[in-house]
Amino acid sequence: MKSYDLIIKNAQIHTMDEDRKVYAKGIIGIEGEKITLIKEMNELTPEELQECEGAGRVIDAEGKVVFPGFIDTHIHIFQSFLKGLGADHRLIDWLNLSALPYGQYMTPHQHELAAQLACMEAIKSGCTTMSEFFYTNQDPELAHSCIEGMVSTGIRSVFIRTFQDTGEEYGMPKCFLEPAGKAMKEVDALKKAYKENDMLSIWTGPDVTWSTTKEGYQEMLEYCLSENVRYSMHIKETEVDNEMCGRYYGKDIVDMLEEIGFLTDKFLAVHCVNLTPHDIERFAKYGVSISHNPAPNLYLGSGIPPIPESLATGVNVSIGTDGAASNNSTDMLESMKLAALIQKGIHRDAAVISADDIIHMATAGGAKAIGMADKLGTLESGKNADLIIFDPNHLKSAPMHDAKATVVYASSEENIDTTIINGKVVYQGGKFTCGIDERSLIDEINSELVVLKKQLADK
Repeated sequence: MKSYDLIIKNAQIHTMDEDRKVYAKGIIGIEGEKITLIKEMNELTPEELQECEGAGRVIDAEGKVVFPGFIDTHIHIFQSFLKGLGADHRLIDWLNLSALPYGQYMTPHQHELAAQLACMEAIKSGCTTMSEFFYTNQDPELAHSCIEGMVSTGIRSVFIRTFQDTGEEYGMPKCFLEPAGKAMKEVDALKKAYKENDMLSIWTGPDVTWSTTKEGYQEMLEYCLSENVRYSMHIKETEVDNEMCGRYYGKDIVDMLEEIGFLTDKFLAVHCVNLTPHDIERFAKYGVSISHNPAPNLYLGSGIPPIPESLATGVNVSIGTDGAASNNSTDMLESMKLAALIQKGIHRDAAVISADDIIHMATAGGAKAIGMADKLGTLESGKNADLIIFDPNHLKSAPMHDAKATVVYASSEENIDTTIINGKVVYQGGKFTCGIDERSLIDEINSELVVLKKQLADK
C-alpha cells in the first residue's frame, strides 16, 4: 500500500502539460518530494481511495484551483533594500543612484535579510523557484549570505554568480571588477561549498554587455562548456547595451556571441527589449531561452520586447520580476499581468498573447529556461511537487469564470492560499513555515537601512 505524505483533493487542477490537461475535481498525491498520483476524484479505485485516506496530511481544496508553482527566472536580491531609489530615471542614471552605490556597501548580514525578504514575498505570490542574478562580488562572503538567506525560506534556488571585467566608463564601481578567470574560480568554489541538488543550482555569466570584454566572454564560455554550467546575462535591454560592442568590436552583440559559440541551450538571455527578427531566429536556432521582465522594462523606460514574435519563432520564454529597485516588488502575479497587457497594448491586438501563454511562460517556460523541464513546470506523476493552491474567493477575483484568466488578470497575493515546494508546505493561510517572522524581518531591515544610509552618506 502506498503511503502518501500529502494529499490535495477536490481541486480544479491545471497541469500545464503539453495537452493542457485539466482535472475538474482532481486529486494529487505526494510522496516525499514527488507527485505520484494525479487524477479525477471519481476515477479513484477503492484501493487508491483507502491509500489517500491514510495520508499523513490531507488538504481539502474544494472550490480552489491548483497550478504548478511559478518560476522567477531573474532577480537581483540585494535590491530588495532599495525599493523606490532612483525612481523616474533611465537605466544608467538609475544604476548610479541606487543599485551601484548601495551595492558597494551592503554587508553579508544585509544580503541575507534581503534574500529572506525577496524570497518570502515571492513565495507569497505563488513563486516556488527563484533565480538570483548576483553581481556584487567585492566580498566572497556576500554570495554565501545571499544563498543562505534564500535556502532558509525553503524556496528552490538558482544562484547565478556573475562577473564584470570592465565598464568603469559607464559607472561600474572598481570594486566590482575582476578578471573572468578569477570569477570562474569563485564560481567553482561556490559549487564545491554547496552540495548542488534539485533545490540549489550554481550558474555564472557576464553581468551586462558594457561591463564585459570579448576575452571575458570567451574565458567564461570555456569554463561553462567544460564544466557543464549554465549561464545568463542582460542583453539588449537598452541601446547602451550594444553601443560598447559596436565601438570596440565593430559588430552587434548577438553577432559577436554567435561568432564565439556563446549562443547555446545553456544560455538564458535577460530583457531582450531590442531583439531584431534575425536575433530571434538565432535564439530559436541555438535553443537560447529568454527571461522577460516586464516591470523594470516599463519602470526604466527601456521598452517592450518582441515576446509574441519570439514565441511564434519557437523561442522559449520565461518571466522574471528583476530586482525590486527597478520593479518595487517581487510579486510574480503582478509581473504576469504586465507581461500580458503590454503586448496587447503595443500590438493593438487583445489576442496577440493569452492567459494560457503567460501561465505557460511562468511555469513550463521557466522550468525549461533553468534546465529543469524534466522535474518542474507541469503537474505530472514523477515530477517534483512544486505547486500552488489558488483561492478565487476574494473580492478582486470573484466570481471566477476562467481560472487562467482570473490568475493573470484579476488576482493578488491574497489569492495564494498555499505554496508547496518539493513536497513541503512553505506557506499557507498567510503564514510561513520557515520560522522567520515577517514583522520582525521588516523591523530588522528598517534598522539596517539606517546604518547603510549613514555609511553611504559618510563616503
